[in-house]
Amino acid sequence: MDKAIGGTRLLFFLIFAVLTLVCPAGTCRAQNRLTVDRAVEIALENSLQRRMAAKDVEIAQEGLAQARAEFGPTVTLQGGLYRYDDPPSLVQSNQGLAKLNNVLSAMTYGQVAEVSLPSESLTYYGGLIKVTQPLYTGNKLTATRRLAQGNLDNAQKNLEASDNDLALSARKAFYTVILSRQMAGAMDEAVKSMTGHVKEATAFHDQKIVPKLDLLRAKEKLADLRQQQLYAHNNVDLAQTALNYVLGVDMDTRYTYDDTPRTLPMPRDLETCIEISLENRPEIGAVEAQIRMANEQIAIAQSDYLPTLALVGEAHHYEPENEDPSAQIGIVASIDLFDNGRTSHKKAQAARGLEKARIAKKQLFRGIRLAVEKSYHDARAAFESIDVAQKSLDTAREALDAARTRYRVGLSTSLERLDAEVAMTRAKTNYIHALSMYNIAVSELERAMGKE
Repeated sequence: MDKAIGGTRLLFFLIFAVLTLVCPAGTCRAQNRLTVDRAVEIALENSLQRRMAAKDVEIAQEGLAQARAEFGPTVTLQGGLYRYDDPPSLVQSNQGLAKLNNVLSAMTYGQVAEVSLPSESLTYYGGLIKVTQPLYTGNKLTATRRLAQGNLDNAQKNLEASDNDLALSARKAFYTVILSRQMAGAMDEAVKSMTGHVKEATAFHDQKIVPKLDLLRAKEKLADLRQQQLYAHNNVDLAQTALNYVLGVDMDTRYTYDDTPRTLPMPRDLETCIEISLENRPEIGAVEAQIRMANEQIAIAQSDYLPTLALVGEAHHYEPENEDPSAQIGIVASIDLFDNGRTSHKKAQAARGLEKARIAKKQLFRGIRLAVEKSYHDARAAFESIDVAQKSLDTAREALDAARTRYRVGLSTSLERLDAEVAMTRAKTNYIHALSMYNIAVSELERAMGKE
């Protein structure tokens, strides 16, 4: 017996040791516990949309690096091998001149120095190295760099806006799960209460205290509540699946939640909310970057009216045409005298883009103000409705307790008891709905204010 007890203790000790190693204190229980802030973190980690926005930032960074590289020199290396059927015409001319020179030397008895004949080889090879450094481009390179910087700023602000949208979606999905779970809990309580009423009505009917109609009404209401209970639990599953989709996790993932009702703090007055939104909204920074980009497009178009200067150095060596390497350096200038209106149309197109960006900025400001005002008033109304719903819930609870007592002592009918049950269920669901709608409204207001 003692051996059996000792073996059991040893087994429990081994299980405890394994659990302690695998799950440090507090981690196993909290591993799948989800809060609204953790939901936002998971969504930001897994979102494919955010990854695409982040790639846009990386692409813009490479574009800026490319624009900066245009200020530096360009080194070109060229090599070749050529095979001719006959000596090239230049070589043939040089051979003729060399022969003529040697004939003159013979006629003047060496007074003219003889020269060696050029090679008659049909194969020529060699290489060329060329260095080009832009000196002046009519401000095109500077404008291109600023354009790339504006594109990077635009991509970064779009990434911030994408994060804010994703955070709002995660919060709304989380609060929807909490709402559906609390609604399901309310229906469970309603079914439990109605089940107790059916039992009481059955007992009273068996004792000939109440008519059969009272019992039938109670059973009918219980069946209706059970159907609503099924829909409520189905809504929980749908809300959890929708949350998993937003978070980017497996659809079958299940978390534990704290269903204790919580209310977010109500933001300050409307004007303060509007001021904060005009300072924080990343979309404003994005449209301002687009305006800068449009200005730089105009500068790039105007640069085509101006000349360009470049420092060019070149060295080449070909065999057997010229056995000694040759080199040259110089400044090359160029300007388009006539382009059939290409530059003017390009400038006009860029100017239209600037006008469009400025109009978009005005429209954005109007849209931000509208979103802030709507979200603020929705949050204010939802906040006030919580107090109303709470008072209604307290009243319904008292009325139900009174109806239960009156029914049990035979001072009221089943209909009065059923009305109290229905009023209690309605008041509880209204209170839960008010809390959830308020939290969602505050989340939308914070998004409109540019907060993640």
